[in-house]
Amino acid sequence: MIHAIEEVLRIERGKTVRLTRTRQKVAKVGEIQTLIDFATAASPTEGFDALLARGLPELTAEALVLKHAARFEPPVLAAAGARLAAAGVTLPSMQSEPA
Repeated sequence: MIHAIEEVLRIERGKTVRLTRTRQKVAKVGEIQTLIDFATAASPTEGFDALLARGLPELTAEALVLKHAARFEPPVLAAAGARLAAAGVTLPSMQSEPA
């Protein structure tokens, strides 16, 4: 997720862009907890809005949570689905992959 977003921003801006805060969070609490925190936050992250604006909803934390549903608890899955639905996002079949 992070590398893809950084690449999109690099292409748009013509220079290397690092998602420093996100990288720090992942280093501190891990990838799974970062996704949980993003998906269950009271409001969407800036990254969520930025990815939607670029037509990349499949790269949002919420979409990744749904894609890897076996790794997350039902309340996290519900929050991720609700955020995507509220934003009017309909993703292709998000089959959960084995953990």
